[in-house]
Amino acid sequence: MRRAVAWAVTAAWMLALLSGCAGTPQSRESGATVLAGVLGVEDLGEGFCIRAAAEGRGSQGPFHCESWGQTPAAAVEDLTDRAEQVVSCAHVEHWLVDESAVGELSSLLSYAFQEPQQSTETQLWVFQGGGLDKLFDGEQDVARRMTVLKAQGKDKQGFSPVTLREAAEALAEEEALLLPALRVEGEKLVFAGFGLYQDGEILRWLRGEEALGAALLQGERIHWTGSVGESSIVLQSLGCRVVPQWDGGTLAGLSIRCRLEGTYTGGWQKQQSDAVQLEQETAQAMRLALHRMQAAGVDAAGLLGRAGLHCPVRWSALEGQWAEKFPGLSIDLRVEAALETET
Repeated sequence: MRRAVAWAVTAAWMLALLSGCAGTPQSRESGATVLAGVLGVEDLGEGFCIRAAAEGRGSQGPFHCESWGQTPAAAVEDLTDRAEQVVSCAHVEHWLVDESAVGELSSLLSYAFQEPQQSTETQLWVFQGGGLDKLFDGEQDVARRMTVLKAQGKDKQGFSPVTLREAAEALAEEEALLLPALRVEGEKLVFAGFGLYQDGEILRWLRGEEALGAALLQGERIHWTGSVGESSIVLQSLGCRVVPQWDGGTLAGLSIRCRLEGTYTGGWQKQQSDAVQLEQETAQAMRLALHRMQAAGVDAAGLLGRAGLHCPVRWSALEGQWAEKFPGLSIDLRVEAALETET
């Protein structure tokens, strides 16, 4: 009942938000309408700051805009009409949630599902490092940088984008989330790993090898560039098979088998030892990520669901024991890598 009331309250004030952000620009006296490609939100302690950005077109420079309000709804209302520009938030491609505003995630998701023009496939990110001004201020074209990063995530990098729809599904099921994180390094915007999110807060940060291992454990077809010695190899996850181990009626462990395939680039030739080295390195990365998740007591890689698919007749027993057993569960993890030379 408490949860239902909370969602009802969230829905009520987000409806007020919609009257501003998704208003009809034609009804206003304005010289131009800007479709924001990126929105950022941060909690200032005494109110909220909403930042919008649109990609520069042709000879025009990038568009930046920001607003403030005592509530997120008030901040968005203030954003929609800035001087001679009308800002439309109906087609946002990226939501950037500052660390300070992670607690507002359920409210932002409520907005997406109540606004028919807002795609629920919008990518969700958490910004690490404090203060979205590092990203939105100055002459940087935030929207274009995000477009480039999105393309890299599809083809090259070791992270799995999370959509608003996927995040909403996880929150509705009270499941943990691996939120892809961004940070600024010098003049560059880079992938910083994952924020292990649950119940309105980041429980752990997974970086470097841990982030790579977490991406692999999710079992998605993720591309990234790895190396063996001086060789460069483009690797792809082919998924993980999760099999529960039983001791009578008690869950005793998990067997995880993951497959990778890779292609040498730059004219490098295959060495017999390369596959073994990659198998060892990626298995270690996955174990590090598993350790983080078990230490936090949350299964953010969806292992329960895949284990249940392997033995549906024992689903009730598996689900009933999972929360208690997962933090200390014995896990046997192995990786198989198949490598080919680029043609």
